[in-house]
Amino acid sequence: MKPATAKSAHRVRRRFVRDADGSVAIEFALTAIPFFTLLFAIFEAGMVFFASATLDQSLNDAARLIRTGQAQSAGTTVAQLTTKICNDVALLTNCTANLKLDVRVYSSFSGVAYPAVTAANGTVDNSKLAFNVGTAGDIVLIRAFYVWNIMSPFTTGLANNTSGTRLLQSSVAFRNEPFTS
Repeated sequence: MKPATAKSAHRVRRRFVRDADGSVAIEFALTAIPFFTLLFAIFEAGMVFFASATLDQSLNDAARLIRTGQAQSAGTTVAQLTTKICNDVALLTNCTANLKLDVRVYSSFSGVAYPAVTAANGTVDNSKLAFNVGTAGDIVLIRAFYVWNIMSPFTTGLANNTSGTRLLQSSVAFRNEPFTS
């Protein structure tokens, strides 16, 4: 009886090894995880780039309000300027709460500095932010900061701070036009 059982088991094993019906499913399962991980990483990197580009454009539009004196004559506050930027920017979730602005006046372009506004963990320290739109002829530096939450653990290479998030930054330096207030 044993020889027949061994023969039978050997035949089943041989048929299993030669059978290729499920090979495509197994090959797909083995390649699907790296493929979709790479696809998601490319998608997220593209979203970060797009969000950064729209933040740049929106900050340029807001800077024009300061440069032409419209913000000064309207008495624009930091909250109003943040709302203006957030209305124009795409992909930034909870933008008005998470977007931080730093607006400073300098006496010359060579004196323009970029003081650190981040804490040790990479978040923006609100106590280091300033808001001064200046007057006619002043040199102004406006910077916007937004902490982007990395969605996938596979795209941690996008993170640029210790909290595992990416700090999107945009800045514009200009001289205010000779407007009358």
